[in-house]
Amino acid sequence: MPSAFVKGLKINYIAGEGLEKSRLSILMIHGAGQSSLTWEYQVDELKKQSKFNLIILDLPGHGKSEGSGLSSIREYSGFIKDFTDTLGLENLILVGHSMGGGIVQVFTIDYPDTVYACVLVGTGARLRVAKETLEAVKNNYEAYCKIAPTRAFASSSPEELKKRFVEGIIRTPQSVVRQDFIACDEFDIMNKVEKIKVPTLIISATEDILTPVRYGEYLHNRIEGSKFHVIKDVGHFMMQEKADEFNRVLLEFLISLC
Repeated sequence: MPSAFVKGLKINYIAGEGLEKSRLSILMIHGAGQSSLTWEYQVDELKKQSKFNLIILDLPGHGKSEGSGLSSIREYSGFIKDFTDTLGLENLILVGHSMGGGIVQVFTIDYPDTVYACVLVGTGARLRVAKETLEAVKNNYEAYCKIAPTRAFASSSPEELKKRFVEGIIRTPQSVVRQDFIACDEFDIMNKVEKIKVPTLIISATEDILTPVRYGEYLHNRIEGSKFHVIKDVGHFMMQEKADEFNRVLLEFLISLC
């Protein structure tokens, strides 16, 4: 994986074939406790799209990036600004999942001139975390890791996806996961989300119990001109559970921007 030094931290990312300023730049941002592997079923399809730069990063303290995680969604948004400035990225199409979707919303509101469009996946304008989850991550991380896939995936989803999800969570430091969840729990821009004025695609899933369809509906009703797609019979990791449908909807939106 290539890397960039951002505020003294080595940040790893996946990239397509070169970064050209004449292209729109797709930047994909994972959720709490996750890494760039969240998007592994999208990489090959997106690399085929010659009209776009593609960057999929590991946030600080996640995946192969240095650091210890950040304390708030706004702080992560500021990091994304530093990262994109370091790489010289402009005309951003931001794609964010869960906590990453919160980061995308804040970034788009705070730096509107740098965002061309955004895609909000399994996310909301508020991201409350159950008190029991916060306590489990703090006091019994091993137990949390075992039950987490039952909430992250639909019951019918392949066991292999759930197994790999657990492996990814275990690789992320407990302190980073806990701080991510606290950052999510404190996140609330329900009275600001209408400030997003760029073309926006919102994707939700019927079996997502972490960010239910009503979260996506709220965003859709308040972001003028937004598009809303609901994927049936899958959970919070819809981009893995039904990758073909997810990729089709995402590519249709991306191509419509050109």
